[in-house]
Amino acid sequence: MSFVTATIQATILSIISNILAQTIRSYRSGAPFNIDPTSLFNFALFAFLSTPPNYLWQELLEHWFPTYASTLPPKKSEKPPSAPSKKLSKRNIIQKILVDQAICGPLNTLAFLAFMKGVAVSADRAPAADILRAVIADFPALQIASFKLWPLVAVVSFTLVPVERRVLFGSLVALGWNVYLGLAMG
Repeated sequence: MSFVTATIQATILSIISNILAQTIRSYRSGAPFNIDPTSLFNFALFAFLSTPPNYLWQELLEHWFPTYASTLPPKKSEKPPSAPSKKLSKRNIIQKILVDQAICGPLNTLAFLAFMKGVAVSADRAPAADILRAVIADFPALQIASFKLWPLVAVVSFTLVPVERRVLFGSLVALGWNVYLGLAMG
């Protein structure tokens, strides 16, 4: 799967999650359901912009820490040499999760907050310092919430999902996460 396909899929799933969040918000408030096109566009645009770097990040992680390590057959075997077998590398998976969650997780959270807050503040023509204050205020709680979900997703992704499908898998999980974000962001 190419990063173009992954980007299109992630954007569509982001649109769906934002519509679901708006539907839930409308139901909870008892207000008639009306699509907020600005919110819908902002979530879609963020997914469109953030998916390609995340796709490349997944490929880079796989290059640095391959999920499967090649193992050669024992030398004393009297059988003709066979092709190297692949063995799940627990060490690489642990390293990959730690690097991913220490670097990409917080960067994605910061990028999301800066984008969403930046769009909201720029619409009000407020100073850029307001964006920074809003990001600093919201980052800790959102990052803590993120650490409750995404490390588990990373374990499943890095052990069971082929590298070219990881962004799609993450986008499917993000369907629920984005509903949460859509509700949390108002």
